[in-house]
Amino acid sequence: MKRLFILTAILTIVVTAGCASYSPNKNIVGQDRAALVVNMGQPETEYVLDGMQVLHFTRGPAGSHTYFVYLDDNDRVLGWEQVLTEDRFNSIQPGMKKDQVIQIIGSTKITNGLARNRGSVWHYRYENYQCKSFVIEFTPENIVRSSGYRIRGGRNCKYVGS
Repeated sequence: MKRLFILTAILTIVVTAGCASYSPNKNIVGQDRAALVVNMGQPETEYVLDGMQVLHFTRGPAGSHTYFVYLDDNDRVLGWEQVLTEDRFNSIQPGMKKDQVIQIIGSTKITNGLARNRGSVWHYRYENYQCKSFVIEFTPENIVRSSGYRIRGGRNCKYVGS
């Protein structure tokens, strides 16, 4: 009897953990926030921009997908988009603040500090067939110093498109 209880508890945990969806789909439009969180898990970041709530869901190994989900004033999903795209990357310019970058492409899971406190570097892996990453260098004041693409090689390339 005790084994059955333990097995049931383990199965419940496994099934519940698997409920969070990797990516949104058309069925989330119109859902309330509570249903969204059940389906997608807790957002990594959220804020209000131009009167609309924006929730960020970073996904994939090393964050190769980031979904922005938009909510209306009644906490209902208006729509969503995958924001790790070259069009969005190309809009990142020197002089932008880190908060502005986050509002365009979200944050990343891959960050490195620069020597002698010269700032930090954010790496965005994203789905593409050239094994490219997008890289942003920030000053110590969290201002974009430079940005661009780099080609990854070796085993790191396996993360792209998965």
